[in-house]
Amino acid sequence: MAHEHPKYDPAERVAQDAELAELFDILGRPHTTAIVRRFACEAGPWRYSELQETLDISPTTLSKRLAALTEAGIIERESYDEIPPRVEYSTTEKGEALGPAFDELLVWVDSYD
Repeated sequence: MAHEHPKYDPAERVAQDAELAELFDILGRPHTTAIVRRFACEAGPWRYSELQETLDISPTTLSKRLAALTEAGIIERESYDEIPPRVEYSTTEKGEALGPAFDELLVWVDSYD
């Protein structure tokens, strides 16, 4: 049974497809899903060192993934002018909105695994 989709303007659909492809490109990179799930499932903010310890990701990879997620507006980075320097990452409204989508994807994975 096909799922009903609202009708869209073809130009709007092309733009949405491009945005969705960009999101999947970001989320499809190694370790990104684990990072996003950490933010979606557990209260933050998170310090870089906490993320590295709990996710067991190399520092270079973690830095790249956090930068990509920050650039995409899914998380935000806040630095504090302290000694030693402190940086925290937290979920944006856009990132929080991914939570229900992840929940549905996990239901799908469990159903068809």
